[in-house]
Amino acid sequence: MNQMKATMADIARLAKVSPTTAARVIHNNGYVSQENRQKVLEAVEVLGYRPNLQARSLRTQRSFSLGLVLTAARENPFYTQISHAVRTAAMDRGYSMLTVNHSYSENAEAVGVQQFLDHNVEAVILCHALNLDNIQPLTDAGIPIVQIERHDLETAHFVELDPTPGMTEALNTLAALGHRRIAFVGGSVSAETETDGPSAERERIRAFQMAAASAGLVLEDCPVILGSYDTRGASGRLPGYALAEKLLQMSRPIVSAIITGSDVLAAGVLQALHDRRIRVPEEISVIGYDDSFAQFLSPPLTSIAQPYDAIGQAVMTLVETAQAVPADAIVQQMRVGTQLVSRASIGRAGES
Repeated sequence: MNQMKATMADIARLAKVSPTTAARVIHNNGYVSQENRQKVLEAVEVLGYRPNLQARSLRTQRSFSLGLVLTAARENPFYTQISHAVRTAAMDRGYSMLTVNHSYSENAEAVGVQQFLDHNVEAVILCHALNLDNIQPLTDAGIPIVQIERHDLETAHFVELDPTPGMTEALNTLAALGHRRIAFVGGSVSAETETDGPSAERERIRAFQMAAASAGLVLEDCPVILGSYDTRGASGRLPGYALAEKLLQMSRPIVSAIITGSDVLAAGVLQALHDRRIRVPEEISVIGYDDSFAQFLSPPLTSIAQPYDAIGQAVMTLVETAQAVPADAIVQQMRVGTQLVSRASIGRAGES
């Protein structure tokens, strides 16, 4: 095929349709018969046609770009998964994505927000904001904001990641396997961000305790140990390591199962158990949370999964909703549930 870039006229000529029909198919705008639609799509594939986004932006006076704020994509694969899911959902709708990974740096976050403004983004997705003062310029500019997991901005749209379904499934599964003493190892509220919004971690603790009670467990036998999620100042150890050590020292008799607030914490727990020669799952069962890299751990980790594709779709639904309604309209919220993905890190209580 020619090295020159194919045009809309080339598509119409090859498909033997009018340029208007070709444009309707490519832009998914207006009625086209199924026969003609198929001919245009085949021509697009043959010619390797790609729309000129710069021309589209000039024609529509839109940037077709979005901003994404991540907390720590290098340190925690959860954010990498979120980035991929949101970027894929945005790309399917014809948007490009600018990303800032602040890694707990307020300056990096502020610089990233300014870049969003410079590029005239149409909306910004937060997962998660570090300092709300850095986000204020977006609000002042009337740019729609969609938050994932943490509802720090009351005026922004919100995708809630509901821990209850997955946590309930996890506790019921462990109880059915004979476990009566189950610990939760999670991140503290202060370890999340420096914002004052509702705590995702508090919701996980609440879901854990409610599910434990519903499964007939005694809450006094189900300790909650909290600490830092991130790896800053971890002295070469994953954050879950020290929390597991603390739990094992305080728990008499020892717990038979541990549920964690993230896969990163679970990885540290597994390392601590390995160093103590405690076998998983023969002596202690372990369950992670977020299913970001659980399958790559040893043993492959059972985890409470957050369905990333559904999160990405929910985010883009709210982005498009926000663009279609006035800025002062009622805040929209969508909820995405969790579910347990079972692997080799859980077994019957007391098995040897």
